[in-house]
Amino acid sequence: MSRLHVAVAALLLAPAAAEAAEARPATAPQARPAASLAPPASAPQARPAAPLARPASARRARRAARAPGRPAARARRAARASTTISPGGVLRATVRVEDRVPRLTVRRHGRVVLRADLGRVRARDVRVGAAASRFSGSYATAAGKRRARTVHATRTVLHFGRRARLELGVADDGVAFHMTGFASQQVRYRPDERARGWLQRLTRGYEGRYLPVNARRVNGAIGYPALFRARGTYTLLTETAVPAGQPGEHLVAARGAFTTAAAEGAKRTVAGWRVAVIGSLADVVASDLPDDFAPPSRIADPSWIRPGRAAWSWWADSGSPRELEAQRRYVDFAHEAGFEYVLVDAGWDGGWVPELVEYAARRDVRVLLWTDWHDLATPAQRATLLDRWADWGVAGVKVDFLWGDTAKRMAISEAIAQDAAARRLHVVLHGHAIPRGLQRTWPNVLTLEGVRGAEHLKSGRADEPAHNVTLAFTRNVVGSMDYTPVTFSAPGRVSTAAAQLAQAIVYESGLQHYADHPEAYRKRPQALALLRQVPAAWDDVRLLSGAPGRSVTLARRAGGRWFVGALSATPARREIVDLSFLPKGRTFRARIYADKRGDEIAVTQRTVTSATRLKVHVARNGGFSIAIS
Repeated sequence: MSRLHVAVAALLLAPAAAEAAEARPATAPQARPAASLAPPASAPQARPAAPLARPASARRARRAARAPGRPAARARRAARASTTISPGGVLRATVRVEDRVPRLTVRRHGRVVLRADLGRVRARDVRVGAAASRFSGSYATAAGKRRARTVHATRTVLHFGRRARLELGVADDGVAFHMTGFASQQVRYRPDERARGWLQRLTRGYEGRYLPVNARRVNGAIGYPALFRARGTYTLLTETAVPAGQPGEHLVAARGAFTTAAAEGAKRTVAGWRVAVIGSLADVVASDLPDDFAPPSRIADPSWIRPGRAAWSWWADSGSPRELEAQRRYVDFAHEAGFEYVLVDAGWDGGWVPELVEYAARRDVRVLLWTDWHDLATPAQRATLLDRWADWGVAGVKVDFLWGDTAKRMAISEAIAQDAAARRLHVVLHGHAIPRGLQRTWPNVLTLEGVRGAEHLKSGRADEPAHNVTLAFTRNVVGSMDYTPVTFSAPGRVSTAAAQLAQAIVYESGLQHYADHPEAYRKRPQALALLRQVPAAWDDVRLLSGAPGRSVTLARRAGGRWFVGALSATPARREIVDLSFLPKGRTFRARIYADKRGDEIAVTQRTVTSATRLKVHVARNGGFSIAIS
């Protein structure tokens, strides 16, 4: 069975995110914590969608069957449109064929929010035949927004003539579609003429700045994910489940339309699932849709996979990976800070790595090793090196310089993940494209770069608060993000120390690499105390307030504890934090880390309940964190 067929058989969509107005508390239902990292549940049972998701073609067929002299089969051939409704009735997706082009129109609460031309079909007879079913179920992941994922979706399979087939999934927080047998796989998205976008120019490593734009005035290659706003609704475009041997894709903007194009001009014979997350900003931030359409986990027993935090020396001292004593000091710091890992970057010596692994093990710290992907390019190379490193006792590998999303690089990434999993090794993909569902299929891949992160500050460049805010609404929505946060000593830093600290909560990464020198953290003992508490695996996320390019405040839950993180790119202001997401009828202790004059962090403590509205001072380009227990 092909990878795509597996993905279809186990089609799992995100839970319906509750409707939440921008800059107001999200009210999405609380996710159940994962009791263990079990393999994903088997494909949920399909049930007839009944009146909630009845294709237009089926309705016409029944009417025709009752009419004298008009058999149902003939009526089915006459149908030219099909409509699918999400389980909660929030979204309504209609596919209509015009001039051999299936055109998708999605309405949210009755208002058009997405238009797309879905390639082209070959058949002259382009009448639509469709069948709908309901899917529900759950699955688990090692990292991400939540470890336990719940499923509610409507699935429709449409046939255009004999060859073309469109599979359409519609959830309350978005749509996804997969095309086979089409004369053209190219999709043309047509945003509203008044749409605003937050987009990045395409680069090999997806390390461009996210900038606000008028969608109709953009031209050129745009990297996924692409965020648009029109008529009060946000749409995030991306792709997932790219078939083996196929390249990734991006968007090409021209004359107000955004057309899919394969990497580096390659020709795609089969496409993956195209995904549009649709709703309020709270819906977008909370959505699991990109992972939900990825193939299920291929690791039968994932109990060995351990998300965690790592002390990482390269950013602060690029020569330190060559020195055993320097790495011992970072192991000591990781132990002091309660971090699970230390990452030894480029320059390490295999003669002393086993000694370092043993030294770290005595301090309950595990070692990750950097490598160039060229060293793992062939099966023989992977067998030799991964076996050796596993025998040394390392916990995983950071694979670097996998620039781009060509078919070759996509295939190598998955092969490395697979061979590493066979040896119980974790994987970090650095210098890499954005996630496209790989973390669900191979959950030992705990994070990927594909972001303009703190590495760009190492040379003294100023950080970019507006870009940093926007990442929470774009790049980090589609998967774990190796930003390497909390760099207090960045020489060009314009964001406050409290904002730097809040990155540990705002940015999700299954391996969170803290990049600064140990002394930079020790000089701020209260900040280090918070970093000891903040985990790398979560059970829920809620957007509390914010807007791209301006500010973001979100809450993450791990077990029974909540952490709130906020970043701002505005002048100084006061923010009111609504804690209504907390369980009612209980009292909690909140420790607040906020901006203070002189680039310091003010720490206060108070008792709170779900009725509390905290007032927090936010400096220019500032931020804050709250630990609630």
